[in-house]
Amino acid sequence: MKRFLRNSRLKFLLISALMMAIVAVACGSDGGEGVAMGGSEDYPKRIRMIESISVFTEADMKAVGWKGQRDFILEYPGTSLAKWGFMNQKEVGLLIYASAEDASTLGVTAAEEQTFRREEDGQAPDGNLIDRISCRDAAGASAVKANTGFTSKSFSASYLDPEIGETDDIQAVGGACSNRFPTYNDYTVIGNIVIMCESDDRNLTEPSTNCEKIEEWLTAS
Repeated sequence: MKRFLRNSRLKFLLISALMMAIVAVACGSDGGEGVAMGGSEDYPKRIRMIESISVFTEADMKAVGWKGQRDFILEYPGTSLAKWGFMNQKEVGLLIYASAEDASTLGVTAAEEQTFRREEDGQAPDGNLIDRISCRDAAGASAVKANTGFTSKSFSASYLDPEIGETDDIQAVGGACSNRFPTYNDYTVIGNIVIMCESDDRNLTEPSTNCEKIEEWLTAS
């Protein structure tokens, strides 16, 4: 059963981060045209809020190369679809809402939750509050094994389902995962959809071309 994200301290931090992101977008902050820089100085993320009157569907995303895999485990209120998949060999999470208003409110809250990093080390918060986790060793290499029995096509991401198996731990090759980072870092809101993107490079805080170019791809004539 899907579970709603409940953690008062995390919620407070998320609301603070969300307010700073909204202010940054309104002020036209650094990071390129239409891009707000969220996160922190050490662990930046890029947030794009793109107005559109179009109502996008899963079919529209598939038409530009997104290959959906599985539904997310956690709850995403207001969504008609909440699924992760791959695009240009990188992972992309897709949230579809009934309206642009829902995407810019509920969707931004969800994206902030799923890209949230602890200030002290940039890792995911304790507990199973984030759907997609990358397990990185100290050298930055990826080595994960999903604890669901499902082998991901992406070596850098693990599918969390605490109700399957006897442990909530993500199992890495050779042992438990001690370095747990959110797979998604940047996110783009365009019309009624939110896409959350894995970095182009092995460093998970580097920019994502998928998040940068999705408007161009979706609106190309």
